[in-house]
Amino acid sequence: MSLSRLICATCLTLALAGTALVPASAMDTRSPPQAGSFTLQEPQARLKLRLVPGSTLATGYHSPFYQQNPATGAIILRTDGLQPSIRGQTAPATVLREGTAWYFQQTPADMNASLHIDTWPSDQRVIIGRIQSPHGAVVELVADGHRSQVTVTVHDGSSTHNIVAGTIYPDRNVSYAISSRPNGTLVVVVNGSRSVLAMPMAGTASVMWFEAVAGQTGWHMPCHGDMAQVTFTSLEVRHPAP
Repeated sequence: MSLSRLICATCLTLALAGTALVPASAMDTRSPPQAGSFTLQEPQARLKLRLVPGSTLATGYHSPFYQQNPATGAIILRTDGLQPSIRGQTAPATVLREGTAWYFQQTPADMNASLHIDTWPSDQRVIIGRIQSPHGAVVELVADGHRSQVTVTVHDGSSTHNIVAGTIYPDRNVSYAISSRPNGTLVVVVNGSRSVLAMPMAGTASVMWFEAVAGQTGWHMPCHGDMAQVTFTSLEVRHPAP
């Protein structure tokens, strides 16, 4: 099958319908987060953004938006309703971006994470992971506390597709995996539920990064109290040999 067929809108529509279940054991991601392989993006003052390299994170860096438990390695990411937007987003986010960019045609790519949603913001929606390009998000995972589910949002230029990718457990724990392959396949697994997608057109020309996120969406209360907090108990990014 040609790459153009994989990334066409028709194939994307068909792929969005392909959801299946895999054993929960397949979602075990026991490796603690390796902060040194990520760059932190967090607010600095009211209108600035601070970039903290992995070498600094690995020395025990902490702030109101980022903390790592020295005993377990778990990473806490926190937002604040008074944060400035990041890259023009309409709502605040604190981001861990992998250190190396990649083209999906060149390398397989996997991100595996386990997390706990500690605090819901006022609208009960938290971005917990994504594939990002210089032009914006390509694929986002959004946890919805009202519906106890995680949605995959696929951004393809001017259009957006949403599917339900998995259920949030009553204890607010989520395990997910996002996998991209050079043949144009994109697989998302959330708490054992597996969705097979096609890489959207927006991701075919630009470099991309995986991001672990605690991010709010849409309108939010402009106050310190409207915050989201997520604890990543495991986080791993891999680029296995093709």
